[in-house]
Amino acid sequence: MSWVKSLLSYAWPVTVWEGPGKYGPLRLIYEGGHLVVNSGHANQSYGNLHAIWQQSLDDQPIAQLDPRSILILGFGAGSSAHILRKEMGLKAPIVGVDGDPEMLRLAHTYFKVDRLKDLRLVLMDALSFVREHEGTYDLVLVDLCHELDLAPGVDEEPFIAGLRKCTAPEGLLCFNTVVYDTKSRARSQRVSERLRLHFDHVEEHLYQGINRVLTAKRKKPVPVDVP
Repeated sequence: MSWVKSLLSYAWPVTVWEGPGKYGPLRLIYEGGHLVVNSGHANQSYGNLHAIWQQSLDDQPIAQLDPRSILILGFGAGSSAHILRKEMGLKAPIVGVDGDPEMLRLAHTYFKVDRLKDLRLVLMDALSFVREHEGTYDLVLVDLCHELDLAPGVDEEPFIAGLRKCTAPEGLLCFNTVVYDTKSRARSQRVSERLRLHFDHVEEHLYQGINRVLTAKRKKPVPVDVP
């Protein structure tokens, strides 16, 4: 029974399921009374990563932004969507994109994301989605890591330029990176530098020692008087 596993997990982690995901092994486990999704070496949903997004979104003027549309690239099992909808009370439609069908299965089966209203899930590689998609969003969350490392291509120019295209004027982008060694620091810095080329205001926020969340904003275009 799930409540027994939940109680036991205060003493030690209790595994519910484990198997291969598209980007590596996945484990569904109870930790400290909560059901979480981990990969081989990192939390993917509802554990430490959930706390990082709670802190990051709490630090941003989300209420003032009052987003009318939300995009989540790297939906995982739905942790950040849960924060936005259930904890922050945002009612804006959410589009969640994830390239791993197993992760989306866990989201539906164990975390009941289908109960979240106005949520549309897209099974697609985030780089392809950004390249092909034409819509814009007031709030864009990016969390694309394979284990502790950024997914290939997300620190490159085409993807960053695509993020600007997906972010509405006066919109907010939040991009989670992990910095734990020289290489990961360099990739995080590359994301920061390229965001500065495409957005009007970029800030850096450090959470739990190694998670560096980059926030980027677009200004409203200034009307040009035509003589």
